[in-house]
Amino acid sequence: MSLKSFIKKVLRLPLRTWLIFFVFVLTVAVLIGIGVKGNRAAKEPGGSSQLTDNNNKAGTGGAGNLNGTGQNEEKKPKEVIVVIDPGHGGEDWGTYNGNLFEKDINLDISLQLGKILDELGIKIVYTRDTDVFVDLVPRSDLANELDATLFISVHSNSMEDNSEYKGTETLYCPPPEDPKYSKMNGKKLAEIVQRELIKALGTVDNGIIERPNLSVLRRTKMPAVIAEIAYISNPSDRAKLADASFRKKAAKALANAVVKALDEMGAVKDENGVYIIMEE
Repeated sequence: MSLKSFIKKVLRLPLRTWLIFFVFVLTVAVLIGIGVKGNRAAKEPGGSSQLTDNNNKAGTGGAGNLNGTGQNEEKKPKEVIVVIDPGHGGEDWGTYNGNLFEKDINLDISLQLGKILDELGIKIVYTRDTDVFVDLVPRSDLANELDATLFISVHSNSMEDNSEYKGTETLYCPPPEDPKYSKMNGKKLAEIVQRELIKALGTVDNGIIERPNLSVLRRTKMPAVIAEIAYISNPSDRAKLADASFRKKAAKALANAVVKALDEMGAVKDENGVYIIMEE
């Protein structure tokens, strides 16, 4: 059959056959067009596949983006630092009775405390570790510059007009409205320190006392306390402070308090045995 004859036969087909053929061709064309468009979209960045991924993970500018980089900010661990502050020193004797000077008692307890904490894997820094004078502001500045975790100041007390008054107390500054750590502040730390000291020393419990006017408590940005171990002005307490075994007990009690406070704050030991804490 010639091409001319074939064309004539095709042209003589019924209208219904032509309509069926036209619909078939149109359907095939549409399907091919959709397939090509979908394939291009899948290959191009910013296509529908990327939008779908944003439902499952944070993409650039997505709903899960908190810091503008496409990723949530992650808390980072940092090494725990405890600043130990032996009160007074050098020409500043603190309170005293005879040859018993507060500055020496404070330093002895502080050095023992630092030794215990260091052996536990807790990094410690002293505001002084010898009999030297250090002003108040540099003590708190040191702790702030180190971004210390806790600040423990060690003191002994005196009440010259009432030698019968004795016992142990822990001083703190009222917690700020926006504390550095959500699980710990000066008051909570004072409660822990006071509890451990009374349990270990058996001294009179004078409780925790709010002292917002004291420089090292007011200026420090981390939880901070002043532990007043006992009263040099009281004969009974004075005899205890002069006893090396009593001072050792005080150091151990303070160390226990530090560890308990760190536990409450969520601090843990890393694989190297070093205490670390998550940034807040």
